[in-house]
Amino acid sequence: MRLLFITLFSVLAISPSLAQERVRNIRMRVVDSSQLEIRYDLITARPGDSVYFDIRSRLRGTLHVLPQFVRGDIGMRITAGTDRRIVWNALANGYSLNEEIQAIIRVKTGLIPDAAQLATNPASTTPRPEVIPEKPARTNPVVTADPPKTERPTSIPDPQSTTKPSGTLNEPGYQPDTTRFRKERYAGPAWALLSAVAPGIGNIFVQWPKPKIGLRPLLTIGCYGLVAYGILEREKAMDNFAIYEQQKNTAAAEPYYATANDHHHRYFLATRGALVVAAADVVLTFLKGLRNNQLKKEARRIQSFTVYPGLQAGQPTAVVRYSF
Repeated sequence: MRLLFITLFSVLAISPSLAQERVRNIRMRVVDSSQLEIRYDLITARPGDSVYFDIRSRLRGTLHVLPQFVRGDIGMRITAGTDRRIVWNALANGYSLNEEIQAIIRVKTGLIPDAAQLATNPASTTPRPEVIPEKPARTNPVVTADPPKTERPTSIPDPQSTTKPSGTLNEPGYQPDTTRFRKERYAGPAWALLSAVAPGIGNIFVQWPKPKIGLRPLLTIGCYGLVAYGILEREKAMDNFAIYEQQKNTAAAEPYYATANDHHHRYFLATRGALVVAAADVVLTFLKGLRNNQLKKEARRIQSFTVYPGLQAGQPTAVVRYSF
Protein backbone atom coordinates (compact mmCIF):
# COMPACT_ATOMS: atom_id res chain seq x y z
CA MET A 1 0.00 0.00 0.00
CA ARG A 2 2.83 2.38 0.85
CA LEU A 3 4.47 1.58 -2.49
CA LEU A 4 1.25 2.53 -4.31
CA PHE A 5 1.09 5.95 -2.61
CA ILE A 6 4.74 6.62 -3.41
CA THR A 7 4.15 5.76 -7.08
CA LEU A 8 1.09 8.04 -7.35
CA PHE A 9 2.94 10.93 -5.68
CA SER A 10 5.86 10.54 -8.08
CA VAL A 11 3.54 10.60 -11.11
CA LEU A 12 1.77 13.74 -9.88
CA ALA A 13 5.06 15.47 -9.21
CA ILE A 14 6.55 14.62 -12.60
CA SER A 15 3.44 15.40 -14.74
CA PRO A 16 3.66 19.25 -14.43
CA SER A 17 7.29 19.16 -15.46
CA LEU A 18 6.39 17.06 -18.50
CA ALA A 19 3.59 19.48 -19.42
CA GLN A 20 6.00 22.44 -19.26
CA GLU A 21 8.72 20.62 -21.16
CA ARG A 22 7.83 22.39 -24.44
CA VAL A 23 8.27 25.93 -23.01
CA ARG A 24 11.26 27.08 -20.98
CA ASN A 25 13.00 30.18 -19.70
CA ILE A 26 9.99 32.52 -19.31
CA ARG A 27 11.05 36.14 -18.60
CA MET A 28 9.07 39.34 -18.07
CA ARG A 29 9.86 43.05 -18.05
CA VAL A 30 7.87 46.30 -18.10
CA VAL A 31 8.21 48.60 -21.14
CA ASP A 32 7.27 52.31 -20.88
CA SER A 33 5.38 51.63 -17.63
CA SER A 34 2.36 50.54 -19.68
CA GLN A 35 3.34 47.40 -21.61
CA LEU A 36 4.48 43.99 -20.44
CA GLU A 37 7.07 42.12 -22.52
CA ILE A 38 7.17 38.33 -22.16
CA ARG A 39 10.00 36.25 -23.64
CA TYR A 40 10.16 32.46 -23.74
CA ASP A 41 11.88 29.54 -25.47
CA LEU A 42 9.69 27.17 -27.47
CA ILE A 43 11.37 23.75 -27.51
CA THR A 44 9.15 21.90 -29.97
CA ALA A 45 6.23 22.88 -32.19
CA ARG A 46 3.98 20.64 -34.23
CA PRO A 47 1.57 21.55 -37.03
CA GLY A 48 -1.73 22.68 -35.55
CA ASP A 49 -0.29 23.80 -32.19
CA SER A 50 -1.28 27.19 -30.75
CA VAL A 51 0.54 29.27 -28.14
CA TYR A 52 -1.33 31.39 -25.61
CA PHE A 53 -0.64 32.82 -22.17
CA ASP A 54 -2.33 33.69 -18.89
CA ILE A 55 -1.56 36.49 -16.46
CA ARG A 56 -2.18 35.82 -12.79
CA SER A 57 -2.20 38.50 -10.13
CA ARG A 58 -1.44 37.87 -6.51
CA LEU A 59 -4.41 39.98 -5.43
CA ARG A 60 -7.02 39.57 -8.20
CA GLY A 61 -6.26 36.13 -9.59
CA THR A 62 -6.36 35.52 -13.35
CA LEU A 63 -6.59 38.75 -15.36
CA HIS A 64 -8.85 39.08 -18.40
CA VAL A 65 -6.52 39.74 -21.34
CA LEU A 66 -8.17 41.11 -24.49
CA PRO A 67 -6.67 39.88 -27.79
CA GLN A 68 -6.66 43.33 -29.44
CA PHE A 69 -4.01 44.50 -26.95
CA VAL A 70 -1.63 41.57 -27.56
CA ARG A 71 0.95 41.20 -30.33
CA GLY A 72 4.00 39.07 -31.03
CA ASP A 73 4.70 35.33 -31.15
CA ILE A 74 1.29 34.09 -30.08
CA GLY A 75 -1.40 31.99 -31.70
CA MET A 76 -0.90 29.36 -34.37
CA ARG A 77 2.02 28.76 -36.76
CA ILE A 78 4.68 29.64 -34.18
CA THR A 79 7.95 27.90 -34.99
CA ALA A 80 10.20 26.43 -32.34
CA GLY A 81 13.14 28.52 -31.20
CA THR A 82 14.58 30.65 -28.46
CA ASP A 83 13.77 34.18 -27.35
CA ARG A 84 10.16 34.28 -28.58
CA ARG A 85 8.48 37.61 -27.70
CA ILE A 86 4.95 38.64 -26.65
CA VAL A 87 3.94 42.24 -25.86
CA TRP A 88 0.77 42.99 -23.88
CA ASN A 89 -0.50 46.58 -23.59
CA ALA A 90 -1.74 46.29 -20.03
CA LEU A 91 -2.60 49.97 -19.57
CA ALA A 92 -4.86 50.04 -22.64
CA ASN A 93 -6.40 46.78 -21.40
CA GLY A 94 -7.35 48.52 -18.15
CA TYR A 95 -4.67 47.17 -15.79
CA SER A 96 -1.89 49.14 -14.13
CA LEU A 97 1.42 47.35 -13.61
CA ASN A 98 1.75 48.13 -9.91
CA GLU A 99 1.26 44.66 -8.43
CA GLU A 100 2.89 41.25 -8.45
CA ILE A 101 1.92 39.21 -11.50
CA GLN A 102 2.97 35.93 -13.08
CA ALA A 103 2.94 34.93 -16.77
CA ILE A 104 2.15 31.35 -17.80
CA ILE A 105 2.84 30.24 -21.38
CA ARG A 106 0.70 27.37 -22.61
CA VAL A 107 0.83 25.29 -25.78
CA LYS A 108 -2.37 23.73 -27.04
CA THR A 109 -1.80 20.66 -29.20
CA GLY A 110 -3.81 20.59 -32.41
CA LEU A 111 -5.21 17.58 -34.24
CA ILE A 112 -3.19 16.38 -37.23
CA PRO A 113 -5.36 14.78 -39.93
CA ASP A 114 -4.60 11.16 -40.67
CA ALA A 115 -2.91 10.49 -43.96
CA ALA A 116 -5.26 7.59 -44.61
CA GLN A 117 -8.22 10.00 -44.59
CA LEU A 118 -6.60 12.21 -47.21
CA ALA A 119 -6.28 9.37 -49.72
CA THR A 120 -8.94 9.41 -52.35
CA ASN A 121 -10.16 6.42 -54.26
CA PRO A 122 -10.37 6.83 -57.99
CA ALA A 123 -13.94 7.04 -59.14
CA SER A 124 -15.10 4.04 -61.07
CA THR A 125 -16.43 4.79 -64.45
CA THR A 126 -18.87 2.57 -66.26
CA PRO A 127 -18.79 2.56 -70.04
CA ARG A 128 -21.88 3.94 -71.64
CA PRO A 129 -23.42 2.02 -74.51
CA GLU A 130 -22.96 3.66 -77.86
CA VAL A 131 -26.13 4.80 -79.54
CA ILE A 132 -26.10 4.21 -83.27
CA PRO A 133 -28.53 6.52 -85.04
CA GLU A 134 -30.92 4.90 -87.42
CA LYS A 135 -30.67 5.77 -91.07
CA PRO A 136 -33.77 7.45 -92.45
CA ALA A 137 -35.74 5.44 -94.94
CA ARG A 138 -35.65 6.58 -98.51
CA THR A 139 -38.89 7.97 -99.87
CA ASN A 140 -39.80 8.86 -103.41
CA PRO A 141 -40.75 12.53 -103.56
CA VAL A 142 -44.11 13.35 -105.09
CA VAL A 143 -44.11 16.43 -107.28
CA THR A 144 -47.32 18.40 -107.19
CA ALA A 145 -48.06 21.21 -109.58
CA ASP A 146 -49.16 24.50 -108.09
CA PRO A 147 -52.37 25.95 -109.48
CA PRO A 148 -51.83 28.92 -111.77
CA LYS A 149 -52.14 32.29 -110.12
CA THR A 150 -54.63 34.74 -111.50
CA GLU A 151 -53.54 38.35 -111.59
CA ARG A 152 -56.03 41.00 -110.70
CA PRO A 153 -56.29 43.97 -113.03
CA THR A 154 -54.77 47.07 -111.55
CA SER A 155 -56.73 50.26 -111.64
CA ILE A 156 -55.32 53.05 -113.77
CA PRO A 157 -55.21 56.36 -111.94
CA ASP A 158 -57.09 59.23 -113.42
CA PRO A 159 -54.63 61.90 -114.55
CA GLN A 160 -57.27 64.58 -114.12
CA SER A 161 -57.80 63.86 -110.43
CA THR A 162 -56.01 66.28 -108.10
CA THR A 163 -55.50 66.22 -104.32
CA LYS A 164 -56.11 69.22 -102.23
CA PRO A 165 -53.72 70.04 -99.40
CA SER A 166 -55.14 69.48 -95.97
CA GLY A 167 -54.08 70.62 -92.56
CA THR A 168 -52.88 67.27 -91.16
CA LEU A 169 -49.22 66.53 -90.54
CA ASN A 170 -48.88 63.39 -92.71
CA GLU A 171 -50.72 64.68 -95.75
CA PRO A 172 -48.97 66.54 -98.59
CA GLY A 173 -49.24 70.27 -98.72
CA TYR A 174 -48.93 70.74 -94.95
CA GLN A 175 -46.66 73.58 -93.84
CA PRO A 176 -45.99 73.99 -90.12
CA ASP A 177 -46.16 77.26 -88.31
CA THR A 178 -42.63 78.60 -88.12
CA THR A 179 -43.37 81.66 -86.05
CA ARG A 180 -40.50 82.01 -83.60
CA PHE A 181 -41.03 83.00 -80.02
CA ARG A 182 -38.19 84.05 -77.78
CA LYS A 183 -37.65 81.81 -74.74
CA GLU A 184 -36.18 83.20 -71.57
CA ARG A 185 -33.98 81.21 -69.19
CA TYR A 186 -35.31 80.73 -65.67
CA ALA A 187 -33.11 82.35 -63.03
CA GLY A 188 -35.56 82.59 -60.15
CA PRO A 189 -35.37 81.71 -56.44
CA ALA A 190 -36.19 78.02 -56.99
CA TRP A 191 -32.49 77.37 -57.60
CA ALA A 192 -32.02 77.75 -53.85
CA LEU A 193 -33.36 74.19 -53.48
CA LEU A 194 -30.40 72.93 -55.50
CA SER A 195 -28.04 74.96 -53.31
CA ALA A 196 -29.52 73.25 -50.25
CA VAL A 197 -28.36 69.89 -51.64
CA ALA A 198 -25.14 71.03 -53.35
CA PRO A 199 -23.94 74.38 -51.96
CA GLY A 200 -22.62 76.67 -54.69
CA ILE A 201 -24.24 74.84 -57.62
CA GLY A 202 -27.61 76.58 -57.45
CA ASN A 203 -25.89 79.98 -57.37
CA ILE A 204 -24.44 79.25 -60.83
CA PHE A 205 -27.86 79.34 -62.49
CA VAL A 206 -29.09 82.59 -60.92
CA GLN A 207 -26.31 84.57 -62.58
CA TRP A 208 -27.58 86.82 -65.37
CA PRO A 209 -27.54 86.91 -68.35
CA LYS A 210 -25.53 83.66 -68.55
CA PRO A 211 -24.63 81.07 -65.90
CA LYS A 212 -21.22 81.64 -64.35
CA ILE A 213 -19.31 78.75 -62.81
CA GLY A 214 -16.16 80.35 -61.40
CA LEU A 215 -15.00 78.89 -58.09
CA ARG A 216 -18.47 77.87 -56.93
CA PRO A 217 -17.91 74.07 -57.29
CA LEU A 218 -15.09 74.41 -54.76
CA LEU A 219 -17.71 75.55 -52.27
CA THR A 220 -19.53 72.24 -52.69
CA ILE A 221 -16.33 70.26 -52.25
CA GLY A 222 -15.39 72.30 -49.19
CA CYS A 223 -18.75 71.80 -47.46
CA TYR A 224 -18.83 68.05 -48.00
CA GLY A 225 -15.15 67.84 -47.03
CA LEU A 226 -15.87 69.56 -43.71
CA VAL A 227 -18.76 67.19 -43.04
CA ALA A 228 -16.58 64.13 -43.77
CA TYR A 229 -13.79 65.48 -41.57
CA GLY A 230 -16.26 66.10 -38.76
CA ILE A 231 -17.60 62.54 -38.95
CA LEU A 232 -14.06 61.12 -38.72
CA GLU A 233 -13.26 63.31 -35.73
CA ARG A 234 -16.46 62.20 -34.01
CA GLU A 235 -15.51 58.53 -34.43
CA LYS A 236 -12.06 59.22 -32.96
CA ALA A 237 -13.64 61.02 -30.02
CA MET A 238 -15.94 58.08 -29.33
CA ASP A 239 -13.05 55.59 -29.51
CA ASN A 240 -10.89 57.55 -27.06
CA PHE A 241 -13.82 58.05 -24.71
CA ALA A 242 -14.50 54.30 -24.74
CA ILE A 243 -10.88 53.65 -23.71
CA TYR A 244 -11.23 56.34 -21.03
CA GLU A 245 -14.23 54.55 -19.53
CA GLN A 246 -12.27 51.29 -19.34
CA GLN A 247 -9.46 52.83 -17.30
CA LYS A 248 -9.46 52.27 -13.57
CA ASN A 249 -6.70 54.72 -12.74
CA THR A 250 -7.54 58.43 -12.86
CA ALA A 251 -4.04 59.53 -13.82
CA ALA A 252 -3.90 57.03 -16.69
CA ALA A 253 -7.41 57.90 -17.92
CA GLU A 254 -6.91 61.68 -18.05
CA PRO A 255 -4.97 61.75 -21.40
CA TYR A 256 -7.69 59.73 -23.14
CA TYR A 257 -10.36 62.13 -21.90
CA ALA A 258 -8.41 65.16 -23.13
CA THR A 259 -7.85 63.57 -26.53
CA ALA A 260 -11.54 62.67 -26.86
CA ASN A 261 -12.49 66.23 -25.94
CA ASP A 262 -10.17 67.69 -28.62
CA HIS A 263 -11.60 65.42 -31.33
CA HIS A 264 -15.15 66.31 -30.33
CA HIS A 265 -14.30 70.02 -30.48
CA ARG A 266 -12.96 69.63 -34.03
CA TYR A 267 -16.08 67.69 -35.02
CA PHE A 268 -18.30 70.48 -33.71
CA LEU A 269 -16.40 73.25 -35.53
CA ALA A 270 -16.24 71.36 -38.85
CA THR A 271 -19.91 70.40 -39.04
CA ARG A 272 -21.20 73.78 -37.84
CA GLY A 273 -18.90 75.58 -40.25
CA ALA A 274 -20.22 73.54 -43.17
CA LEU A 275 -23.79 74.25 -42.05
CA VAL A 276 -23.18 78.01 -41.87
CA VAL A 277 -21.57 78.13 -45.33
CA ALA A 278 -24.38 76.08 -46.90
CA ALA A 279 -27.09 78.22 -45.26
CA ALA A 280 -25.41 81.43 -46.44
CA ASP A 281 -25.26 80.11 -50.01
CA VAL A 282 -28.95 79.15 -49.94
CA VAL A 283 -29.97 82.60 -48.68
CA LEU A 284 -27.83 84.43 -51.24
CA THR A 285 -29.15 82.26 -54.08
CA PHE A 286 -32.74 82.89 -53.00
CA LEU A 287 -32.24 86.66 -52.82
CA LYS A 288 -30.48 86.71 -56.18
CA GLY A 289 -33.38 84.79 -57.75
CA LEU A 290 -35.92 87.24 -56.33
CA ARG A 291 -33.89 90.13 -57.69
CA ASN A 292 -33.84 88.53 -61.14
CA ASN A 293 -37.63 88.17 -61.13
CA GLN A 294 -38.06 91.82 -60.20
CA LEU A 295 -35.73 92.92 -62.99
CA LYS A 296 -37.67 90.83 -65.51
CA LYS A 297 -40.95 92.40 -64.44
CA GLU A 298 -39.52 95.89 -64.79
CA ALA A 299 -38.11 95.05 -68.23
CA ARG A 300 -41.49 93.75 -69.38
CA ARG A 301 -43.15 96.88 -68.11
CA ILE A 302 -40.72 99.09 -70.03
CA GLN A 303 -40.87 97.00 -73.20
CA SER A 304 -44.66 96.95 -73.46
CA PHE A 305 -44.64 96.91 -77.26
CA THR A 306 -42.74 94.02 -78.90
CA VAL A 307 -42.77 92.58 -82.42
CA TYR A 308 -41.74 88.98 -83.28
CA PRO A 309 -41.25 88.41 -87.04
CA GLY A 310 -41.81 84.93 -88.46
CA LEU A 311 -42.87 82.77 -91.39
CA GLN A 312 -46.13 80.83 -91.64
CA ALA A 313 -47.35 78.84 -94.66
CA GLY A 314 -44.72 80.51 -96.78
CA GLN A 315 -45.97 83.97 -95.91
CA PRO A 316 -44.06 86.48 -93.75
CA THR A 317 -45.85 87.24 -90.49
CA ALA A 318 -45.31 89.44 -87.47
CA VAL A 319 -46.59 88.89 -83.91
CA VAL A 320 -47.25 92.11 -82.07
CA ARG A 321 -47.38 92.05 -78.27
CA TYR A 322 -48.65 94.96 -76.24
CA SER A 323 -48.84 94.86 -72.45
CA PHE A 324 -50.22 97.52 -70.13
